[in-house]
Amino acid sequence: MVRWKIVLVCQAIFVAIFGLAAPVVMYAIGPDGAAYVQQADYFAQGDFWEAASGYWSPLLPALSAPMIASGIESVVAFRIAQGILGVGYVAAAIWATTQIFALNARGQWIVGLIAAITGAVWSGALTTPDVALACFLLVYFPLTASDRLLTDWRCAALAGVLGAIAFFAKAYAFPFFLAHFTICVAVRYLADRRETRFGKACAGWAIGIVAFTIVAGPWVGALSSKYGRFTFSNSGAFNHYQVGIEDFDWKVVYKIQKPEPGRYSVWETPERLDFEDWSPIASQENLLRQLQHTRENGKKILSGFWKLDPLGLFPAMILIAGFTVCLYGDKRSKFAAVWMIATCGIYAGGFLPVAFEPRYMAPVLLPLCVAQLWAFIEWLLNVDAETVSLSATRRWAPYALAAYLVVGCCARPGFFLLRDVFNERGSGRAIKKYSELLASKGVDGPIAMIGDRWQDGLLISYYAKQPFLGKSFASDWSTADAEFDEYGVQTLIVDSRDPLAEQINSHSEWRLIATSPLLDYELRTYRKGAEKLAAD
Repeated sequence: MVRWKIVLVCQAIFVAIFGLAAPVVMYAIGPDGAAYVQQADYFAQGDFWEAASGYWSPLLPALSAPMIASGIESVVAFRIAQGILGVGYVAAAIWATTQIFALNARGQWIVGLIAAITGAVWSGALTTPDVALACFLLVYFPLTASDRLLTDWRCAALAGVLGAIAFFAKAYAFPFFLAHFTICVAVRYLADRRETRFGKACAGWAIGIVAFTIVAGPWVGALSSKYGRFTFSNSGAFNHYQVGIEDFDWKVVYKIQKPEPGRYSVWETPERLDFEDWSPIASQENLLRQLQHTRENGKKILSGFWKLDPLGLFPAMILIAGFTVCLYGDKRSKFAAVWMIATCGIYAGGFLPVAFEPRYMAPVLLPLCVAQLWAFIEWLLNVDAETVSLSATRRWAPYALAAYLVVGCCARPGFFLLRDVFNERGSGRAIKKYSELLASKGVDGPIAMIGDRWQDGLLISYYAKQPFLGKSFASDWSTADAEFDEYGVQTLIVDSRDPLAEQINSHSEWRLIATSPLLDYELRTYRKGAEKLAAD
């Protein structure tokens, strides 16, 4: 049974951490965050056609839109939306793991504290939909692990609805739901085949799929209409394109190019970039390339599991606990063990063919891994010791393990948050202040970049409300200058470490208007035809 007092306390801890950290790192949104916030602005303006994107999912921007329309700054509104879903994530983590693994109060405290601390870090320091996705998937999971999945049509229907809402949070939920729900129905039927007819299993599966289709269908229809073909997402094409290029350098994104009308950068519409996805079956070379990437991604995914805690307990424990419970546990425990292996395998395995980052899976799988490990430990503690009394060990060992899990699972995310909090650049404060300085000087767009800090140039342009074209890859000034003339560049942001940084001073048409030191380098901003001003 869920202890709701534990839920409320853990949610309060989340709010406290998020409330302290989010204002400090408010503007460290990154290129992805700028695209999401701009999408939220389109929702707030009622421009749903421009807001509809096959690359950027709509849930967080849509949740932010009413706050933006009421006058709250866009970035602040987006952070508040992240905080709202973060509070839900804490409750979902405790409720879901208790339903699936029958956690006692001690286990709920462990899962709740970890979810509160890590959720606050991920929601406050990142502008990604991973926590929002996890919130709804964690509510969905107990339904697919329930013994009522095939006997109560409402259970299957609700699973479909929650899968669709998770799809609104992040498009990855679309293929994941179809695969995961189907596998769960199949496993449940095999476990209950003596009591459940095959036709009833098929009916339960169909109800879930229909419910998913009804809820997700309008958004899929809007995207399909916009792109002229069936589309639930077009992020997969670019993510797959990346892995087909050895030493992918992002030039297709970073190079100077005009954004779509009304957009600040091409990263708001990645589906329109000049690239062509490749097929693994087009040639033997492509197939070998895909197999090699899949192998390397498998290592990264396994490494992601290991990094969930300092000792890397979870990959082995998923299998050890599952194997042990399948041998000695009751029917419910056996199903939960099989369900856990299938869920982790399907969710993590879906990233094998494409570009992958560990943050994709941590918010979803960390609560499940912690809960399974703790449930297994509690199960072992209930096994009678036949020869040696372990009473003293049984008293302190669970508390030691609980402390390790909470501290160990939160240490890595917490470190990165603290690093950004006390860093002007990492927190986004330096970029925001510099953008305001440039805006006060009447900087004109479009803006281009010289140097490696494409992300800085994009964010400065976004906060200054000017279009950002990208960075020049030219190795000499004459080529770069011709490129700037071709695209009508009015403002240049120059990384002081770039070889062209000194050459620009000899060209009178570019005047230095501001500088901003960032760590071991500085950004210098030049305006074309500007009067010479003292650098700030």
